[in-house]
Amino acid sequence: MNTDTPGWSPNLAMGHPEIDEQHRMLIHMIRELSARMDAGEHRQGVLDALQGLLAYAATHFEDEEEMMEEAEWEGLDRHEGLHAEFLWKAGDLEAQLKDDYAQASRELLEYLLTWLVAHIATEDRAFFSRARP
Repeated sequence: MNTDTPGWSPNLAMGHPEIDEQHRMLIHMIRELSARMDAGEHRQGVLDALQGLLAYAATHFEDEEEMMEEAEWEGLDRHEGLHAEFLWKAGDLEAQLKDDYAQASRELLEYLLTWLVAHIATEDRAFFSRARP
């Protein structure tokens, strides 16, 4: 990933310590996965990292959605769909890695990071700006 690729910055903080830490971790995991791919690590090591990212993302999304459900937030259904989109794209990357490691798309990996940063900055902020912990 190049130096222009988004990462964690304080303006992404939602003011909810647990969620902020999860967001930082997700961004870190995507950047770490990219670094492993760039370093030419063997396929299984990269797949293990991606599967860890998928599991962590799914848990994070469940945490957020539970908070939104408890708050009876009107945007929950849409938000769940956006989370599903992320997991689907990440699953697509996993399939690429399994099928043809040499051709696995770093562009897709960068898309995931860009998507996540934009999602936090806009979609998550829409909820957390209304629902303070």
